Amino acid sequence: MIADDPPDDTRHATAAHMLQCLSLLLDEADNLNLPRTALALRKAVRACRAEQTRATPQARARRHMVLH
Repeated sequence: MIADDPPDDTRHATAAHMLQCLSLLLDEADNLNLPRTALALRKAVRACRAEQTRATPQARARRHMVLH
């Protein structure tokens, strides 16, 4: 089984780049007077910020299961 979470430095760098792109798109949506798009982008920016500040989950012991 492969862990879904990338290493911390990769996760933070990815979130930072996504945040930058989303912020630029949000500015464009505001300039073009697209309120629904701007709202969706604001929600995405909040989610990206939350991802940046998310604590790294503790490693859990893997349980091996045999399916019959």
